[in-house]
Amino acid sequence: MNNLEKINKVLRDVFDLKITEDINDDMGPDEIEAWDSLGHVELITGLEEVFDISLDVVDISRMYTVGGIKKIVGKYGVEI
Repeated sequence: MNNLEKINKVLRDVFDLKITEDINDDMGPDEIEAWDSLGHVELITGLEEVFDISLDVVDISRMYTVGGIKKIVGKYGVEI
C-alpha cells in the first residue's frame, strides 16, 4: 500500500467514507460531514500511527483540506 492509499484509508476509516476514489484534495470539513473537532483528533491520531510521526500543533491546526494533509505529512518525510 503506497502512502496516498494509506492517507485515503485513514480518511475512510475515521470519517466512515465508502469510496476512496471520491476523495479529492479540495475536500475538508465542509464536504465531509463527520469532519468535526473530534473527527479531526481521530484523523491526527490515525495519521501519526500509520506514518509513525508526531505532528506539531501548528501543523495540526493547518490541516483544512485533504490536500493540506498531504502537504503537511510531506514535511515529516512522508512521500506522496
